[in-house]
Amino acid sequence: MDNSLIPALDPAGLPGPVWLFQVLLVFTFFLHMLFMNLTLGGTLLAWFSHIRAAGRASHPAGVLANRLTTVNIFAISLAITTGVAPLLFIQVLYQQFFYSGTILLGWIWFSLLVLLAGGYYAAYLYRYRGAPARGTGGGAWLAIAALTFLLIAMIQVAVHLVHVQPGKWTSFEQSPLNVLADPVYWPRLLHFVFAGIGFSALVMAWWAVRRAAAGIDTETNAAIARTCWRWAIWTTVLQVVDGFVLLAVLPQAVMLGIMRGGLATLGPLMLSILLAVGLIVMLARAVDPVAKPGLVTGTLAAMAMTVAVMSITRHQVRVLYLDPFTSLSHAQVTSQWGNVALFAVLLVVALAAVAYMARRALGEPASGDQAA
Repeated sequence: MDNSLIPALDPAGLPGPVWLFQVLLVFTFFLHMLFMNLTLGGTLLAWFSHIRAAGRASHPAGVLANRLTTVNIFAISLAITTGVAPLLFIQVLYQQFFYSGTILLGWIWFSLLVLLAGGYYAAYLYRYRGAPARGTGGGAWLAIAALTFLLIAMIQVAVHLVHVQPGKWTSFEQSPLNVLADPVYWPRLLHFVFAGIGFSALVMAWWAVRRAAAGIDTETNAAIARTCWRWAIWTTVLQVVDGFVLLAVLPQAVMLGIMRGGLATLGPLMLSILLAVGLIVMLARAVDPVAKPGLVTGTLAAMAMTVAVMSITRHQVRVLYLDPFTSLSHAQVTSQWGNVALFAVLLVVALAAVAYMARRALGEPASGDQAA
C-alpha cells in the first residue's frame, strides 16, 4: 500500500518508554475485559434465562436473569470506565492507526455511543420495569439490551481489524462493511461472545454456591448453580474450538511472527491453551457445584487468569499485524514521569474503590428503594 495514507507520528513523542505503556495497555485492557464479559455475556445469558423462565421472575431461570441484570447495572458502568484507560494507551502507542480506522468506519463508530446509551437504558428498564420488579414481562427490553451490546462487540472487533490492517484501508474506504468478509472477523467475534457467556455463567454459579452454602433458598440456588455450570462448560468447549479456528485463519505473516517469536510469543499462547483445556477438566469434575465450593472458586480464578494471559496474546497479535508499518522501538520518547506517577496513584485508588464497592455489594446487598 501507499504508506502516505498513514498519518505522521505525534512530534511530541511518547511520554514514557514503550514497554511501560504496553504493560499498562495490557493490564487495563484485562480489567476492561472482566467487566465487558459480564456486560456482553451477562446480558445474553439473562435474555436466554428470561426466555427459559417464560418471563416469570419466580422461576429459577427468572431469578438468574434478575441476578444477572442486577450485576450488570454495576458491570456496564465499570466496563465503560475501565475502557477509557486502554483507549488512551492505544492513542499513545497506535494513534495514527487506531483513529484512522475509526474514521474509515465513520458512522458505524459513532453509532457505538447511541447503542451504548440505548443498551444501558434498556437494561435499567428491564430491571425496574420488567420481571424483576413486576414478577413478569420486560423481555423486549432485555432483548434490546442483549442485541445492542452484541452490536457494540461487533463494532469493536471491526475497529480492531480495520486499524491493524492499513494494507486494506482502500477496501474499507470503499465500504466499511468489507470488514465482515475478513476471515478473522467472525471467529474473533465468537471468541468474545463465548468467553463473555462462560465468564458470566461461572460468576453466577459462584454466587449461587455461596448463597446455597449460607442456607439461603438452597433449592433455587442449587438449580441456578447447576444451570450456570453447564453454560460455563459448553461455552468454554466452544471457545477452545473457536480459538483454534481463529489461529488457523490469522494472516500467514502474523502466524509466522508468533512461531518465530520464541518464548515471548509462544509462551503466553501455549499457557492460554493449557489454561483453557484445564478449565474444561475442572468444569467436568463437578456434576453438582454446590457440593464443591472450593472447586468453583478455583475455576473462577483460573478463568480470570486465562483472560489475563489471552490479553497478552491479543496485544502481541496486534503488534505483529502492524509490524510492517511501524516500529515502536524507534519511537521518540519525551518522558513525563510526573503524569505517569499521577496515573499510577489514581489507578491504585480506583481499584481499591471498586474492590470496596464489590465487597459491600456482595456482603450487604441493598433492597427496596436503596437497590436503585
